[in-house]
Amino acid sequence: MAPRLSVRQHILNVASELFYREGIRSVGVDTIVERSEVSKATLYRHFPTKDDLIIAYLEAQDHINWVHFDEAVAKHEGCPKEQLLALIDATIELLEPGYHRGCAFLNALAEFSEEDHPVHLLAVEYNRALRLRISRLSQKAGVQDERLTDQLMLVINGALASVPVYGLSGPAAELTTVARYLIDLHIGKTECQA
Repeated sequence: MAPRLSVRQHILNVASELFYREGIRSVGVDTIVERSEVSKATLYRHFPTKDDLIIAYLEAQDHINWVHFDEAVAKHEGCPKEQLLALIDATIELLEPGYHRGCAFLNALAEFSEEDHPVHLLAVEYNRALRLRISRLSQKAGVQDERLTDQLMLVINGALASVPVYGLSGPAAELTTVARYLIDLHIGKTECQA
């Protein structure tokens, strides 16, 4: 028997699905209350403001993504080139197969353009952390400048932004191919030794 979710986690799960599928700003507190089958007082006891709930949603997604990335990269310990490719593949694996809204963080940036808004800041921080991870792996692979990092960020974000329009079989399906080309261009076609 599966352990019962806490009320807080249940509310967060319901809100997270709604935020991702319908958009953060288009989902009101009343809808979250109705779908989670809790009172407004209960929701506000766990999340004093809607912004608190949005931040919890993005923090949970941040955790999910980094655990997934870390697991993918760890399988190729000692081979930064393959770790870069694993990170690319892991990015696409995070997208929901049956429903395509793209990246939760890019979506949040689109909805919260106010640069000092906590949601905007959290989404920017996620993207900066991803860029830093790519930069470190590129440096470990012997790339001395940031061109590969910037090129990979461009194709990752381009692929993620294309998913809501074309699905996973559109331009996003070419992410690994384009990333491999760029990585080979900067690092070479050498293979790691097992």
